[in-house]
Amino acid sequence: MESDGEPSIVLAAGGDVNFGRECGQAILKDVAYDPFAGLSTAWSSADARFVNLESQLSDQHGLTQSPSHRLIFTGPPGGADVLSNAKVSLVSTANNHAWDFGKSALFETIANLERAQVPFAGTGRDVEQAYKPVVLRVKGRTIALFAVTQVWNQPPFDAHEGKDFVAWADVDKLKANIEQARRENDFVIVSYHGGEEYVDAPVDRTRRFVKAVMALGVDAFIGHHPHVPQGVGWSDGRPIVYSLGNFVFAGHDDRPWTKQSFFARITLRKGERAQLLACPFSLDGHRPRSLDPEREALAIERFRKHLLGTSTSVGGSNVAKADAQGCLRVTSKSAPQPSLSSSN
Repeated sequence: MESDGEPSIVLAAGGDVNFGRECGQAILKDVAYDPFAGLSTAWSSADARFVNLESQLSDQHGLTQSPSHRLIFTGPPGGADVLSNAKVSLVSTANNHAWDFGKSALFETIANLERAQVPFAGTGRDVEQAYKPVVLRVKGRTIALFAVTQVWNQPPFDAHEGKDFVAWADVDKLKANIEQARRENDFVIVSYHGGEEYVDAPVDRTRRFVKAVMALGVDAFIGHHPHVPQGVGWSDGRPIVYSLGNFVFAGHDDRPWTKQSFFARITLRKGERAQLLACPFSLDGHRPRSLDPEREALAIERFRKHLLGTSTSVGGSNVAKADAQGCLRVTSKSAPQPSLSSSN
């Protein structure tokens, strides 16, 4: 409802996107390749779209994965064009794969994103840029998004060269910038890469970081890295999405929740708490496909119960039945049901 002239802005947020490995090979064959094509209008109709870019975008002469280690990978330069063509509005580049092929590949990633005009947060050509937010203007309002990581593949981070180019989940380094962003922008969001892989609940270090960041007054928190969906918590009515799981990232057959997850539709309206929808999908290899609310009602209900269960460890949430797009409204246990239409 915008009768008072204040717009509602919908940000669709997805989890980990890996343009390396098999996805990277598909991009090398055809830069028009669209791994997001199976998503419903709940994704495409949002005013803006966000993902965590879990791979560098660098030219490794046809390689999209290290010959010696499957956990070292890169997307090709054309991955930036794939993001742009899919109308991804902004990405996080702060994660444990930001340095997989080194500093030169990180700088190449930055250059490719700039070339394709895909805004990013969490890395930079210097440490100051890494800790600055990316600011997105939508419907005359501004969203400042910070991105940080709390995991690193070349430990220890504080002794590694990457500390000068990648933002760490350090509240002391973020505090002044978040406070400034709150003064200068309409909404502030934090994207966080951390926790433990394949675990349904956030670990203590994640909880401590969340508590400190939410105390600074950010409007919403978006987590990723565990490769499985975790629960939704709340801080004074503001949503904390602890893990969005895999998005464009192949899961494991023996870990079913690595192959099923959700993207979030976060509705922002000045003067109000952010509203949240969880939109479930399944993965076909590395390609997400939204669940159909008519043909796959049982799968959506199974996901709803899973989200209810995982949310209990972080204070609990109400999770409503699916709407016409297959999305589930998620609200705080202590908050009244919002009047905002689920079509927003």
